[in-house]
Amino acid sequence: MRYLIAGALLCLPVSPLIASCQSPASRVPPAPAVLIDDSAQCRAQLSDAVRELRGQEVRLAPGAFAQNDSVVLSTVGQSASGRMPPPTDVLRLQLASERCQLRLDGRDQVVALPRCNCRAVARKH
Repeated sequence: MRYLIAGALLCLPVSPLIASCQSPASRVPPAPAVLIDDSAQCRAQLSDAVRELRGQEVRLAPGAFAQNDSVVLSTVGQSASGRMPPPTDVLRLQLASERCQLRLDGRDQVVALPRCNCRAVARKH
């Protein structure tokens, strides 16, 4: 009993790091999501998040993320060989801990979207 109490007390003083006291099985991975509001504040925050993730300005279509959790960002133009390059990036809208966030495929960085409201959608198999 004494060891159980000591383990619980070890997590108390470091409340900002409380996530490290959870077991890996208790963490829920982010779920794919779609926007349920399309306010001007949300759109502005989405634009800022995309710019932060890509490092450049990207203009999203008005209905982006309204029906699908992902947006494919493709390059415009042809290479010197005349071939069309493949899409370069895929943005994913996610719901994590009941909050919207945006992630760029292949990167760990996510940007929180507190001014947006989204809902989880079924994972694609």
